[in-house]
Amino acid sequence: MKNIIREGKSTSEIVNSFMKEFNLKLEDFKFEVIEENSKGFFALFKRKRIKVKFSLPDISEEIKETIEQFLLKLEIVFQNIEIKSKGENIYSADIAGVKNAGFLIGKDAKLLDALQLLLTQIISRKEKRAVQIKLDVNNYRKRRKNALLDRVKKLAEQVKKRGKSITIEPLPAENRKLVHQFIEKDKTLKTSTVGNGDFKRIVISPITAKKNNNHGKRTHANKNRKH
Repeated sequence: MKNIIREGKSTSEIVNSFMKEFNLKLEDFKFEVIEENSKGFFALFKRKRIKVKFSLPDISEEIKETIEQFLLKLEIVFQNIEIKSKGENIYSADIAGVKNAGFLIGKDAKLLDALQLLLTQIISRKEKRAVQIKLDVNNYRKRRKNALLDRVKKLAEQVKKRGKSITIEPLPAENRKLVHQFIEKDKTLKTSTVGNGDFKRIVISPITAKKNNNHGKRTHANKNRKH
């Protein structure tokens, strides 16, 4: 939990000001009064000040709670949600043990991508900063990634064996990036992209050695013969 302390003349004034500052609802946080002016004769001459401590869930808890609420509304059974930090403002959210996972994933993971975008927008709005969330269900993306790279590896071997280019079917931008990065490691192959939008395809091609046009020139030595 993240704790924030604010001061003011009254509890209601402090709470309302805090809600406006962070664009929150009352159910989004907890608070408690931690310091009030002492009662007594001398308190009459002091300026009334109150301290309130607010407790906000950290971003990992926030992501997890948002997903849980979403799954609850859809009546989807799951076992666990694991949130991990993958870098500055980047988080992975893996939902495990989901029954009927296909309902959340959709065809070609389009529904899963839409849910990922929606979750990213909700958390970014709450945090008031750009946050990237990578959502996965039952390790679907990981299994899909491994299957894609295994296939690309086989295609790369075919290109090297035949010496001819091979064009892959259209892939999402994230998957195209994986293919480019994988082929980049092989110094005998290269990739290029053809097509536009959702129809972009990757072409895997062999790198042909440049022909050397400077042919070796023969030099003839002139021998001075004595007659």
